[in-house]
Amino acid sequence: MKGADALAEDDMQKAEDLFLLAAKADSSNHLAFYNLGLLASDQERLDDARLYLEKALALKCDDADILTALGTVHLKAERDTEAETLFQKALEQGESDVLCNNMGTIFFRRKDYKKAKEFFRRALDINPDYQPARENIALANFYLALLN
Repeated sequence: MKGADALAEDDMQKAEDLFLLAAKADSSNHLAFYNLGLLASDQERLDDARLYLEKALALKCDDADILTALGTVHLKAERDTEAETLFQKALEQGESDVLCNNMGTIFFRRKDYKKAKEFFRRALDINPDYQPARENIALANFYLALLN
C-alpha cells in the first residue's frame, strides 16, 4: 500500500524501494513483483521488468494484468511471438483497451493492417478515450488507403 501511495505522489524511487521491501518480506507477494515489473518497464529497463513480471506470473499464472504487462515488455523488446502468446492467454480472461491495442500493434508490424485495425477498434470500443488506439487506427487507415 505504501508503494502505491508513493506512485500516486510520483515518487518512483520510493515506490520501487517499498515494493522491493515488500517482495523481500514476502516472496509470494505477486503484487510486489508485478509493480516492480511495471516500474522497470516504464523506465525501459526491460530485462529487469521481464524478470519481475515472470516472478509475478509464476505466483499467479492466469492473471490477465500480469500476462498483459509481460507481453508488453516483450513487445517493447520486439519479441512479437512471445508477446502474442502472452496476449492470447490474457484475452482468454477478457479484453482491455491496452491488450487490444497491443495485439493490434503486433498485426501492424506484420503489415496486416486490416487485422490491426480490428484490434485498435476493439480497444476504442472498450475505452473511446484511449489515445494510443485512436492514433494507431488512424495510422492503420492510412496504410490501408495506400494499399487500395
